[in-house]
Amino acid sequence: MKMPAIYIGHGAPLLLDDPIWSGELAQWAKELPRPQAILIISAHWESNPLTIGSIETGTPLIYDF
Repeated sequence: MKMPAIYIGHGAPLLLDDPIWSGELAQWAKELPRPQAILIISAHWESNPLTIGSIETGTPLIYDF
């Protein structure tokens, strides 16, 4: 059986405080059969040795949501 795919981005934290959205997601998950495996793909990575993206002070944060 093929399972549905879902994309959950971490951009807008406001969805976590939305009881309707989180309730609908929880109900949807309850209706699915238990998966045999879960694949998670992330654009984040770790590097060795540790690297720093910016060494300038006062680098502004940019929010894209």
